[in-house]
Parts: sequence; structure tokens; C-alpha cells
Amino acid sequence: MGLVEKHSSSVSVEHPVTTCVTDVLFDSSYSLYITENFTETYSYPLVTYLHDGSRSERDLWNWFPSISDQNYLGLGVRASFPHPRGLPGQFDWKLRRPDASMASIRDAVYSVDRDWAINPQKIYLFGEGDGAIVALQHLVLQQSLEFETIFAAGAICRSLPKNWADWLPHITNQLHGRILFLDPIQNPDEQAAIDALSEAGLEITFAHASEEVPPPQIINQWIMAGINTAIF
Repeated sequence: MGLVEKHSSSVSVEHPVTTCVTDVLFDSSYSLYITENFTETYSYPLVTYLHDGSRSERDLWNWFPSISDQNYLGLGVRASFPHPRGLPGQFDWKLRRPDASMASIRDAVYSVDRDWAINPQKIYLFGEGDGAIVALQHLVLQQSLEFETIFAAGAICRSLPKNWADWLPHITNQLHGRILFLDPIQNPDEQAAIDALSEAGLEITFAHASEEVPPPQIINQWIMAGINTAIF
């Protein structure tokens, strides 16, 4: 198990890991947060983080362990395409290619699932910026027969671009799942898109951060509200 980097109280190691559990692990396309109190007999909920454009999967560090240091595994997925100017450590989602985005999510989750206990009924997508659009695209398209994908129980969206509603797939059937929006509605197009998602069957929640209740705490509370049991 080769030591790559130390980051605060977390340790980064090369993948695959075959010995003791560590906190944060990397391969070439994803990063993974593992709680120090990892229990092999428990199937963990998985928070799958989708970074903004021109960023990377390492932005997972901005959220874990702040969201929770014990209740979930945290998976940061690298976007499907390199930065158009080839800038190192920066990757982009092509919003016209949801098939590529969904394949990246699927492959990362499958890779982690081979070595760690994940509850397939408790996978949540958490996206920022363009990553939030990808999360919504995934939630709508996952129940279509067009794509082989990972089923997500819900999506968490932060800092959605102004034109995010333009990138939503056409909704043709009833949907199941939950969405947490961490920002207020900005315009009528957004309201119309949210109404369409709600009418299709998705449970919509708005929660705005404050000094008293920061975003990581909101996310933890929202996920836990949909989970019957947790580790304490």
C-alpha cells in the first residue's frame, strides 16, 4: 500500500487497498473518503460528489468529513473530459453528453463497490455548478432503459448555473427520488423546471445555508431524514 500524500488527519493511498482502512483514497479517476470507524459488516450510504466544470474530483475534500465523519462513504468522481486547453488537474462535463457523465459515475461506483460495502439503495449524487446539472440529468435518465447506470436515491444541487433548466432531459415517465436545492429559485424558467420535476413524482426540498446551519449540516440532515438507521 503506497503512501502518496498526507492531508490533515486523512491519508491518501494508491488503489486498490487490500489491508487496513484509511480515510481518503485515490486512483486515476476518483477520490474516496472512508470513515475511520469503518465497519465491514455495515452497507454504507454513498454520497457521490460531482465537481464543477474546470475542477476535479479532489474537491470532495471540501465536503468530507464536514458532511459526516461516520455515516457515509464519500466518492468524488472526475468529469468525463479534460480541460479544453489541457490545464492539469482540471476536468469538464459535456452537458450534451449525459451518456458519458453517467458512464463515469457508473464506473467509479462499480470500482469502489468491489472493495467497500455500499448500500445500492442509498446512493446520493451531490453536484456543484455543472456537476449539479449532471446530477439532475442522471436522476431523470436513470429510470430510462436507454442507459446502463447507477440508481441514485436522490440529488443534491448547489450553485446551479443560470441556464440549468435548459439542460434537463425531457421527462417522459414517472420518477422516483428526492432533490435538495441549496440555492433559491432565480427565475420563472427554473420554477417551471422544478414544477415539472415535482409533477413527475420527485420530492423537492429547498434549504438555504446560514451561519447557524452551514451547507454540510443541511446535507447530512437531509440525507439522514431519508434513511431509517445510522451509525453513531
